[in-house]
Amino acid sequence: MILATVAFLASLSTADACEELTMPSERVQVAWVSSLPRRVKAGTWIEVTRVSELRTWIRDQEADTLRLLQGLGMTGRKAARAKDAKVTIFDVDRSWLCRPLAAGTPGAEVAGVATCDEPQQKALSGSRKGFSGCGYTMDTKASTRGLDVYRITWEVASAWGFCVMPLDRFLDGA
Repeated sequence: MILATVAFLASLSTADACEELTMPSERVQVAWVSSLPRRVKAGTWIEVTRVSELRTWIRDQEADTLRLLQGLGMTGRKAARAKDAKVTIFDVDRSWLCRPLAAGTPGAEVAGVATCDEPQQKALSGSRKGFSGCGYTMDTKASTRGLDVYRITWEVASAWGFCVMPLDRFLDGA
C-alpha cells in the first residue's frame, strides 16, 4: 500500500512538472522504434519521435541499442540486454501528428501540434515504462526527461512511404 501511494505521488509530481515541448517543422521525418517481430494494422496508433532529435540524442549519449531503448522508455533501468528492434522512418506533415498529453484538452494545440484525443492520451503497449503523459518519454535509466513523442496511425504515417531497418544499422548511421 505504501509503495502504491509513493508511486501515485511520484506520478503526480511528474505530471505537474511537465517541461516545455518543441515545435517540429511543417514537414518532419519521424521514427517509430519497435520490437523486431512487431507488426501493426493500418488504423493502429504508433508512437514516434523526430529523427533529428533521435540522432542528436544517440550521439550525445553515445548510445547503444540498450541505452536507446531505455532513453525511449521501452525497457527498464535494470535490463541486462536489449531486445531485437527495428526503426521505421516516415516523412510526415506536422498536422498529421498529435501529442499524448495526459492532462491535455483534445485538439488543443501545444507547440504547433494538436493534443491527442482521449484514448491516445494514455500509454501505448511497448511504451508504458517510459510514459510521462507530458508529450515526451521518461528515460528509464537516468530517470530524466527523454525525447519528444507524437502519435500517428500507421495508415497516415505511411502515406508518403517509409523505410525500415534494424535498429543496430540505424545506430551505426547516427
